[in-house]
Amino acid sequence: MKLKKKDILILVIPIIIMIAIMPLLPSKIPMQWDVNGKVNWYLDRKFSFIIGIIPFAVYELHKLKHGYA
Repeated sequence: MKLKKKDILILVIPIIIMIAIMPLLPSKIPMQWDVNGKVNWYLDRKFSFIIGIIPFAVYELHKLKHGYA
């Protein structure tokens, strides 16, 4: 898989944003709530950069599904 400039930007920009806001985040980030408003699980702050990879993964899956090279 050859990464184009657009691919690299879609990967790098969200990760840079997540790294920049990481010091502002609480130590445990609530990720899912039940119907009563109680938090089901938390994400540790040091793993929050993973959220920045999601846009790239969705973009790559879209390219595969629609046959973009």
